[in-house]
Amino acid sequence: PSHVAGSDLPFARLKDKPLTHTTHLGRHRAINLAAGAAALPLEVLERAASSFVETDHSGMSVAEMGYRTKPFHRIMERAETSLREFLRIPDSHEVHFFNGGATLQFAAIALNLLGGVNEGKRANYLMSGHWSEKARNEAQLFGEVKEVAVDPKGLYFEIPDSKTWDLDPNGAYFHYTSADTRQGLEIRDFDFAAIPAGMPVCCDASANLGSSPIDVSKYGVLYAASHKNFSTAGVCYSIIRRDLISKETQMKAVPTMCNWSTFQNAPNKIYNVPVLMSVWIGAMNTEWMIERGGVEAFQELAITRSRLLYDLIDNSDGFYNTFVNDEAFRSRMQVVFTIGSGSGQDHDLVEKFLEKANDELGWLDIRSHPLGLPSDAIRVTMYNHQTLETIKVVRDFMHEFQKEHFDRDMYSFEMPKDDRPAAMA
Repeated sequence: PSHVAGSDLPFARLKDKPLTHTTHLGRHRAINLAAGAAALPLEVLERAASSFVETDHSGMSVAEMGYRTKPFHRIMERAETSLREFLRIPDSHEVHFFNGGATLQFAAIALNLLGGVNEGKRANYLMSGHWSEKARNEAQLFGEVKEVAVDPKGLYFEIPDSKTWDLDPNGAYFHYTSADTRQGLEIRDFDFAAIPAGMPVCCDASANLGSSPIDVSKYGVLYAASHKNFSTAGVCYSIIRRDLISKETQMKAVPTMCNWSTFQNAPNKIYNVPVLMSVWIGAMNTEWMIERGGVEAFQELAITRSRLLYDLIDNSDGFYNTFVNDEAFRSRMQVVFTIGSGSGQDHDLVEKFLEKANDELGWLDIRSHPLGLPSDAIRVTMYNHQTLETIKVVRDFMHEFQKEHFDRDMYSFEMPKDDRPAAMA
């Protein structure tokens, strides 16, 4: 299909060209800008490879462990312990590794919180982009939703001041998405004071969990798909305040895979077979992140990494333009931009940029969805494990592309002064 990213040439042939790879631990690595499954640390992948056949000296592979065996349960406990340490999760909150990714929890939140004593209450959903719309759509299948801060154009390049939010003060809960990947919007400093006292706050943090310190105790539900910032696909990292796991607020008929109480009351919280491979890689990865300095280290990396591209864009004299321009909401996890106006001749330049990056250089997932313009958006994803070297390659290509295509009578541009990556040598 036309939307599938990457070159028709195999990586073995591409990697001899500049701007097609980075080199780490003696390996050539593709320019993987995918929004999910996303790039993982090579160190963790090497550990996983060396332990795959003989996992934890168990005499078997992680891929064949029965869910009623001690080696299986040890991995689950290891994953929870490391995540609790990494995010400083308080004892008031339970940790679950649910199957189905974040999308299944879109439904599970409504199924577990809009029934019983909450029957007839509305759920508040802050609208901030594509993924908040997805979450709202699932909730609407089971109850009434009060949409907050709706953008009539559906673009969500900014979020209105929380003082202007019109929400239902008697709602069962308040839901928001902390980073929307399509347009590059991120909410890092959520205003909890804007939410009525006692109303649980639920947050889909798939795109930025672990990239900045958060106070987990302020959340009723904090959840994230595993395949962006922690592991490979298949699991939803779900942190739920214990008192919210209750049949008192559940709907009358809750499918088993969405029933928080069923999993909470199962031995070691394992009701059926979770995607242990994803949980296992996630455990090793979270331990690696702790070794590297924890959340604070990855916050510093996120700032440095995204700044490489924002500085170039902001100093391009209009050649490149982001859609989200308020510094408070510019995402550190996705830099999303266009060329000039994104229309007319600029549309042609956008296509030339994308074709060069995708078809000739083999970059993965650089093309994104249109955002109110005729052209597709250009999106650079940089989740927790994206390397600085990879983003330097992107930055250097952007610089070279602008030098080749801008009107010299209209634009002037100087390269940001920092070390050039080896890929440009």
